[in-house]
Amino acid sequence: MQLRSRVNIYMCEGAVLAAARTDIRHGICDVQGERFTQEGQGGNYLEPEINPYVGIQDHAHSYLRNCLIWGDRIHDAMISGPGLLDGSWIDSEGNRHEALSYSDPRNPDSRFKPGYREEWFGNKGIALFRSTRVVLSGFKFLAGGHFAIIATDTSDLLCDSLLIDTNRDGIDLDSVTDVTVRRCQVNSPHDDGIVVKASMGAQRFAPTSNVLIEDCEVSGYDVGSVLAGSPSVDRVACHPGINPIGRVKLGTEATCGYERVTIRRVSFRHCFGLAVEACDGSDVRHVLIEDIDMKDVTCPLFIRTGDRARYPVTGLDGNDAVAVDGDVRLDQPEWVLPNTKGLDLYPIRRFVPSYNTNEVRLADGNLVELVDEQNPTRVNPSNWMRGPDGADHPIRYDSGQGIYGPDMGKALTPADKESMGNAVGAARCARAVDVRVRGLNATDLDPRYPIILAGCLDGRLQDIRLENIHLEFRGGLSLDDAVEQRQITTQWLCKEGDWPTVRQPVQWMAERHNRADEALLPRVRWDQQSGGWLDDPFNVPEDVTQYPEPVQFGILPASALYARHMDDFYLSGLSVDYQVPDSRPTMVLDDVRKGRLKAVDAGRNARLIRVSDAWKRPTGFEYVRNEPYMGTGVEDLVIPPEMDVEDVNLVSPEPGTPPDDLYPYPNRADAASGYTYTTRLTGPSRLPSTVHPPYFQAQQIYRIRPGERLDITVSVRNPGIEADLEEGLVSARHLPAGASFDGHICTWIPTESGRWVLEFMLDWSGMRFFQQVRVEVRKG
Repeated sequence: MQLRSRVNIYMCEGAVLAAARTDIRHGICDVQGERFTQEGQGGNYLEPEINPYVGIQDHAHSYLRNCLIWGDRIHDAMISGPGLLDGSWIDSEGNRHEALSYSDPRNPDSRFKPGYREEWFGNKGIALFRSTRVVLSGFKFLAGGHFAIIATDTSDLLCDSLLIDTNRDGIDLDSVTDVTVRRCQVNSPHDDGIVVKASMGAQRFAPTSNVLIEDCEVSGYDVGSVLAGSPSVDRVACHPGINPIGRVKLGTEATCGYERVTIRRVSFRHCFGLAVEACDGSDVRHVLIEDIDMKDVTCPLFIRTGDRARYPVTGLDGNDAVAVDGDVRLDQPEWVLPNTKGLDLYPIRRFVPSYNTNEVRLADGNLVELVDEQNPTRVNPSNWMRGPDGADHPIRYDSGQGIYGPDMGKALTPADKESMGNAVGAARCARAVDVRVRGLNATDLDPRYPIILAGCLDGRLQDIRLENIHLEFRGGLSLDDAVEQRQITTQWLCKEGDWPTVRQPVQWMAERHNRADEALLPRVRWDQQSGGWLDDPFNVPEDVTQYPEPVQFGILPASALYARHMDDFYLSGLSVDYQVPDSRPTMVLDDVRKGRLKAVDAGRNARLIRVSDAWKRPTGFEYVRNEPYMGTGVEDLVIPPEMDVEDVNLVSPEPGTPPDDLYPYPNRADAASGYTYTTRLTGPSRLPSTVHPPYFQAQQIYRIRPGERLDITVSVRNPGIEADLEEGLVSARHLPAGASFDGHICTWIPTESGRWVLEFMLDWSGMRFFQQVRVEVRKG
């Protein structure tokens, strides 16, 4: 369906606009992570357009037309009303499947061809491109594919009072200006809920600015359960195994940068917390976050800069292939644009290394990809030329001739060439500047992920202010966990509403997501005197080139707040509680300049660690042999007098750094090195219930008439043992008169109209878990 200017599509109560299935013959990945083919219902969605900037962002950001409702350069339009957009279908056995796909078609082989190879299919709900004055209001959306709603290069957009329960992203705002998202409820366990981005999907360099997100709720419950009115959590983790996502996020597709974003009065339930990310060469600036409420959340606040260098760079010639071998980038060559007329010019501004990796087995048998110790760097001869002086020089774009030639101002040594695997079009690393968080209340927090404020050495966090923050973690971890970075995965059989039953991985401690494998190494250092390994939990790998997620740092040595590479940090009014004790320090500050901490209440065990490190290298150059080291530390820090402070001096490079002339000692604790684990985590029976706690399975809302019998079945599932808990462990309270509970079934026959809230409680492993059930009794 194509939306037109000056048209309102009204979805009346009971109306359903259902997405059709298309033929899929070559196989794609669904939300469960399984590959499948599909027989269509005839016809197809609009053919994906041509976007020469494909590869600089995900396929679904590059191509928008293959969607259920398409608005191209429209104005003064609306979709409203209480009806339903449905991107799913139900088979003859009652199992629900995707009609709008979680996955994307394959990229074309040429940047100047339509956006698919072999076949395409629908994978988005509503897509807007270069539109203005559009209102989306009141309707519901089930299973919207890669994006239920995506607005690209759009202005004056209002999303109001929407209920989106979807299998991937909910609302994506990409290169937009003057947008408001208000009173929306977004459930998206397998990806983000509401996202602000600034990719090259706009087919031009278009930053995002002036976005307001207010009075919304985001969550990561089972797909469809929120729309059904009874949020459930039978699926413990999303694909590929990390906790349900469902959050508000700024980034990751942030090539063009974004600023002036306000997020206020938003609640987070059973999902990741807030994320503010700038890892693609452009800054995030001027973000205000206030009055946020969270419960059952993974990492309440994540502010991250890095250097994925996901930024366009003009290549050597006019080759129009989406990924060109032998050009100016060895890694992710799809970021190289043809040097041809009609495309924006992004000449090389700097070079970063490319690394060789090999597979290494850790002490617990897990295999990881680590930088090759013997031959760490990949050399790219495309990035230099022989000059008339007979020396090799880096290439530089000659705008007069429109070609690359040798930069005669610098002659290259063999060591220089090891640092030039990838050309980058951005002059420097991205930064996060002026982020304010005021009033954040977060309870029932995953103990593995504190607040994480992680800049990088050359892309710092600047002017970050946190005020009136209350955190309650489930606790239960120790510095041993931060040292060993154990990877423990169990399998979990679950059914996500009426979707097919699946067996999924559940990761209990350090989580592997994309490639962040140096972070999975034990944090230890080699002691040359004893010839063995010593604990070094505060030596956290930088991991600057990977997809930014809280899980990328493994188990951190701080229980409440970890901050690194930051200038001008202000924290006032922090209170921290734990459901069970956590013996890690409350806060760790590493390379923080000018910090002001006041009114910090973290109980009797409050501790602050200040980290000094003499073994840092420029961003992205961490594993280049013989790259000079530099020192960092905590400077100009004002702290409350009641806080216990400890200084830690790191005396070795980060784990996984190949030995060289500057540090010739072992630095990789793997199975071959003789390293062994010592903590309690020796099998599923010892898994910490504070990480993936038991949870109730019970319908949350009942509506009956007086005199009818009500039977409420209450069971509890425990991911650690993949079974229901024994009866008798659950108790009930606040039962109405005449109701009874035998530890599994609550029975009641109400005699009058009214509303009741029944509460069930589980005591397990030193913790208490609650489930409320609402009962409405009405005549007629």
